[in-house]
Amino acid sequence: MTVCLAITSLATLAQCPVSFHAKAGIGTSHFYGKHSGSETKIAYKAGIGAEYALNRTWVLQSALEFVSIGGESDMAYVGNAKMNELYLQIPIMMAARLNLGKNYHASLSVGPYIAVGVGGKTTGEMYDYSSSRPSYDNYRFKLDTFGSLIDNNMGNNRLDAGIAMGISIEYHRFIIGAEAQVGFITVNKQLNQIVNPDGYNGEYLPKNFASFFTLGYRFW
Repeated sequence: MTVCLAITSLATLAQCPVSFHAKAGIGTSHFYGKHSGSETKIAYKAGIGAEYALNRTWVLQSALEFVSIGGESDMAYVGNAKMNELYLQIPIMMAARLNLGKNYHASLSVGPYIAVGVGGKTTGEMYDYSSSRPSYDNYRFKLDTFGSLIDNNMGNNRLDAGIAMGISIEYHRFIIGAEAQVGFITVNKQLNQIVNPDGYNGEYLPKNFASFFTLGYRFW
């Protein structure tokens, strides 16, 4: 009886359309937008996710991910600026899963994501061009990336949202993939007043862009 129950349980689990996985990755990120480009910085992510198989081809995917992204730049009035943003994000992806052979699968996925800022630091050097000796009047700063400017923080918008896409190869339970995400929400509208106070170079309204190489493992 015990053996029969164990076999029945395993068969039921094998037929279950829901599966779970863990994934981590490393890549690069930067800011994009008109008059808002930046140099890239190292980015990383880690999380746990779930999949629901709608049929043999289409799969609905979601996850809870911890993501570190941001950018680096030298701008007017601000030098050596490095902004690090830490997010908790949830993507909701529709994927097409293709059978490449025994124990091999490939997936193409795309869908929206939403993220909430939970931490990070922004550092840089402010230049005082009003002084006759500006090199003696520069000063370094280190601020919390998220939080009100009134409280001496950088004032970034905690909410981010955009579209994510990915491609992956699965062998047995191991997953190798490449992912990218494009933010649609301006990181910080108040930055325009700091880096471009005269408005001569157009508005500085940066958005997030990041790409990753990932490794994962499917539990079942």
